Order: sequence, then C-alpha cells, then structure tokens
Amino acid sequence: MSSVNFTGKNVEEFTITGFDHLSHQKLLGFLIFITYFLVLLGSGTNICIILTDRRLHTPMYLLICNLAVVDIMFTSSTSTTMISVLLAEVKTISYYSCISRMYIYHLGDITGCLALSVMALDRNHRYQQPS
Repeated sequence: MSSVNFTGKNVEEFTITGFDHLSHQKLLGFLIFITYFLVLLGSGTNICIILTDRRLHTPMYLLICNLAVVDIMFTSSTSTTMISVLLAEVKTISYYSCISRMYIYHLGDITGCLALSVMALDRNHRYQQPS
C-alpha cells in the first residue's frame, strides 16, 4: 500500500480583475444594471402575457416563453456579477457561486438550443406541403 501526500489548497474564491483598467467603471456598471432591469422587465412581461392569454397557449408561444426564461437565466448568471464588481466594487466571487452561475449559464445555453431546434421542427411540420 502506498499513501498519497496531497498538500494542495482548495480554491475558495476567485478575484475578478478584468475591469480594473476602465476609467468609467461606475457608468458601465450603471448601464449594465439598466440593461439587466430592462431584460427582466421585457422577459417578465413576455412570460406574463403568454401565460395569462389562453389563445397563446400554442407550442410556438410556449417555446417563445421558454426563450424568455432562458434570457433571464443568461442575464442573471452574468450581469449580477458584473454589477457587483463595477458598482459595489466587490472584486471576488466564491467558488460555489462561480460554479452555480456557470451551471445556470450553460443550462440556459442548452435549453435555448433545444427550444430553437423544436421551434424549427414545429415550423417545418406546420408548413410542410401534403403529398
């Protein structure tokens, strides 16, 4: 039997340094915050309209609703970190927060691709000429 000598240190947080060279960090953070707010407002409105109007409960509109949820996932996983770095000047992110944001971002990416593929199939099926 051999024993393994592991003398490493676990990563607990990451330091974000990509925005240090910018001269107007607060302005950029404010613009990202406004954009994030508008995305949440627009996607939330889209979701509410589709869910409340029964005439819109068709596959295509439900897929559009799915894309609005994906849009919220994308912006929430990235914009909140940039807002905290630029406005609140919090230059670190914990390891688990980084991993969870990365997971949400990639889940949104896969979900968006799947929704667009199903939309294409639905459109192809709907407009296919009978032989």
